[in-house]
Amino acid sequence: MSDIQVMFNPFEDGYAENPYTQFAQLRAHDPAHMTPFGAVYVSRYDDVFALLRDKTLSVEASNAAETPLDAISREVLGDEENALERRGQSMLDRDPPDHTRLRKLVSKAFTPRRISELRPRIQELVDAKLDDAARAGSFEAISNLAFPLPFEVISEMMGMPETIHGTVSRDRIREVSGTLVRSLEPVVDPDLIRAIAAAGEEMFGLIDEAIRWKRANPADDLLTLLIDAEEDGDSLTDEELSAQVGLLFIAGHETTVNLIGNGLHALARNPEQYQRLRDEPGLIENAVDEFLRYDAPVQMTRRVNLEPIEVQGTRIETGTFVVCAL
Repeated sequence: MSDIQVMFNPFEDGYAENPYTQFAQLRAHDPAHMTPFGAVYVSRYDDVFALLRDKTLSVEASNAAETPLDAISREVLGDEENALERRGQSMLDRDPPDHTRLRKLVSKAFTPRRISELRPRIQELVDAKLDDAARAGSFEAISNLAFPLPFEVISEMMGMPETIHGTVSRDRIREVSGTLVRSLEPVVDPDLIRAIAAAGEEMFGLIDEAIRWKRANPADDLLTLLIDAEEDGDSLTDEELSAQVGLLFIAGHETTVNLIGNGLHALARNPEQYQRLRDEPGLIENAVDEFLRYDAPVQMTRRVNLEPIEVQGTRIETGTFVVCAL
């Protein structure tokens, strides 16, 4: 750590538009930085590479000590459980052997063949949106393409009807998930904390209703396959099934929106690369990989250490959220 004092501050003016100046300062001067939120922010490549492959670390929030952000949330919401805790049963938030078991069951539905079969329909959806833009003569990339497209794809993958009993609608799930993803950010605003908790209750209520409907109306879709998935007599419990579906709608949707938006933004800021891609459309697969690397749709991920560790001379106590910069 250098003598220059830096701080991870996602509330700083301009952070959302360009966090990279702050990231560069942390990487240069405090690569294992204790944040005001009780988490350690690790920002150098080799350290992050090692942490993400360290099997002694956990991803489960239950192994972490309470942070100041947790305390604020508990003060606003009280000690009662809320639906967001169910998300902790998704495979993204579980360690082996639970992660391994859930992944095996989910992979029964997400086979390469099933995914490849989606390509023509996804192409139709994209073409329709571009045709709409051509007719209108103008185009807003996020609201007209990036935000609605992945949600439509996920809904069709899962075999979700437009409405169920007049109460559950795709549009409402999309609206609620837009609030719910704010839980992935540091949140200190009490009104936003309450809104996120309410969105979690509604989201998982809608998902549970959709699962009940699908059990009564099975079809050739991924939700039916998830319901029926079995491995050596094991299957997903109701809460596990709901958590995996929630993961698809929340994490699957948000990451794709950000990838499309960040990719288009990067091309707009680098016109010579944009022109090269237009001239050589065969570069698109490499371009998508580069968008993922250059301006990642997920900026960071977490680990929780189960015993004290040291990174860049900083001792990290047991049960600390270690934020790994991607």
